[in-house]
Amino acid sequence: MTAQGALNLADTLLWSTFGQRLNNVQSVVLLESWLGRTYAEIAVQISYKDDYIKQVGSQL
Repeated sequence: MTAQGALNLADTLLWSTFGQRLNNVQSVVLLESWLGRTYAEIAVQISYKDDYIKQVGSQL
């Protein structure tokens, strides 16, 4: 499965189960994690604090 396929699957499951979609930060964390990036790397890339990115990742 590709990173985009995983993102689409997660978003579809979230929508069908809870009626919600992934937000932009959740999408980036999912995609970048799938590609092997650390939370610290993702935080720097999108200018967020790494603690927040860790929190988002743990919720995914």
